[in-house]
Amino acid sequence: MKKTITSRCGGFTLMETLLAVALVGVLVSIFLTVFVPARGMVQQALTKQEAERITGILRAEMGTIRPHERAGAQDKRSSDGKYLTAFDKGFYWLQKSKRPSTSIVIFSYRANTSKSPRADGSYPSVPASKAIPGKNSQLVSIACPMNDRLHKDDIKDAVGPVFVVKMSQLVKKNNGEYRVSPNPGVIDEGNSPDEYYSKDEKNPWGGAVFYKAEFYLMSPPNPARYRDRNWQRMGRPIFSANMSFHR
Repeated sequence: MKKTITSRCGGFTLMETLLAVALVGVLVSIFLTVFVPARGMVQQALTKQEAERITGILRAEMGTIRPHERAGAQDKRSSDGKYLTAFDKGFYWLQKSKRPSTSIVIFSYRANTSKSPRADGSYPSVPASKAIPGKNSQLVSIACPMNDRLHKDDIKDAVGPVFVVKMSQLVKKNNGEYRVSPNPGVIDEGNSPDEYYSKDEKNPWGGAVFYKAEFYLMSPPNPARYRDRNWQRMGRPIFSANMSFHR
């Protein structure tokens, strides 16, 4: 009697395929449960860290008076037009937020350290194609008015995102709560630092201006494109923070 031998040439049965699919599904579920939330937490931490870095740049710059800075024809603080204090600088920088074209921008760029420093102590920018890190360039971060003539070319050579800052004063109401002023760049208690300070001298903080800073993404990073733009055309801010400056 001859025996018939049946051989199986590759392939899987339906049951084996279903078991494999079920196993893959279990593994994917475990991966999503364990790793995706952790990744979200890391991204959230990085986002918070970046926001703190950006607000730190703005806070530090508003507390620093540079040799080249002038208050402007409409808000001179001394005979040569220089700011007298960092409070004066913050006061007038907030007023620049009336329009995006004159508001504050925050960005990083490659400083050309092979050149002589400029009037404010900073170095001119060098295009990415010509930059040699550690030899002729160094990555720096700054905050300045968008229409600052000294830094207008630096914005075009920015590395990474450029943020436009809208600053609105936080006004204290009778119930003790603060509200955002409806007019960006307007300080309600006075038209000059001295006038504001005289009206606010009983404040336990002294001469203090509280404001909300909203950070918008500048795209493209070209100041000429924002000459006639208003805040409504800037879209939604990337993030915001409540801040202050004091005398």
